[in-house]
Amino acid sequence: MKKSIVCPYCEGVNDNSEISQEERVSLFCHNCDEEIGEVIPKLDYFYEFCHFVFNFLVYVCLIGLSADFFENYPEWKIASGFIFTFSIMIFSIALHEFFHAFFAFVFGDYSVFREGYLRLNIFKYMHGLNSTVIPFIIFLFSGIFFPGGAVFIRQENIRFRIFHFIVNIAGIFSQVIFIWIILILINSEIYTFSNDFKSLLHVSAFLQILVLISNLLPIPGLDGWNAIFSLMGESISNIGNIFSNLLFYPIMLGFIICVYLFGMFDEELSFMFSYLFVLASQLNLDKQLIFEGISFAQLIDLDTLELFRDRFMIFVNKIIETKHSVTVE
Repeated sequence: MKKSIVCPYCEGVNDNSEISQEERVSLFCHNCDEEIGEVIPKLDYFYEFCHFVFNFLVYVCLIGLSADFFENYPEWKIASGFIFTFSIMIFSIALHEFFHAFFAFVFGDYSVFREGYLRLNIFKYMHGLNSTVIPFIIFLFSGIFFPGGAVFIRQENIRFRIFHFIVNIAGIFSQVIFIWIILILINSEIYTFSNDFKSLLHVSAFLQILVLISNLLPIPGLDGWNAIFSLMGESISNIGNIFSNLLFYPIMLGFIICVYLFGMFDEELSFMFSYLFVLASQLNLDKQLIFEGISFAQLIDLDTLELFRDRFMIFVNKIIETKHSVTVE
């Protein structure tokens, strides 16, 4: 059946009956090239929903099975504890990026549908150094994975500044949900957990608080920075994007240096995150249990990490000395 849409910008008539599979997510006017609507068959909605449910169940199964192994198989505690916290981090980051994409889709950017950002698939959100190299380096110095993610949104398809703001800030709903669920489990009178698993829940909640607060800070490249500049004019917003692209990696390098110098989860040097522990205490999270849980959440223990840092610095110093000797000669 022939179907036509009238462009609201130039009032031209567009026939979309012959639209291709790749093009049908977004319809553009043939006359003025403006995006004028959504052409997504109901079957495609169902297909994406099935992807979402499948990925959701995969995360839940990983978390549930690792928790069961942690409680019932003591010899697997280090591996299962790491998988538990890692699965929660992966799930929360995937849901974080999903919320960005979902609100972008609601407010008019249908391209996120075509890119598969509504599937809750962590691999769809992994892009560049932020998702691979930087988390790996932080893991080597802290023993905990902090995976990064991103969704690419066509800002021009979202018309109002307040909608841009909501899209940029929506990701934190994920961390709020996870903190809320973990706190319910910690304070539950129905379920009884071992002291070790309680400490694992405490550190999991703390890591979600860390991600939440980090994203709210006005740091270039993070959600807080993007949300602030999205409320300003287009020219100022573009300046914010330029600074974001220029400063994000130097800031991440500085963070990694701080982790190396002060230790991310060294109890004696925990002043680095002292404000987070104050907030955690307001949520009835115990600082001592957080540090006890770290040992289960880390795949590499602190002593091994310290040895690695020492060997790494010896390697760096040798390189510097070699370059210096070559320059002198």
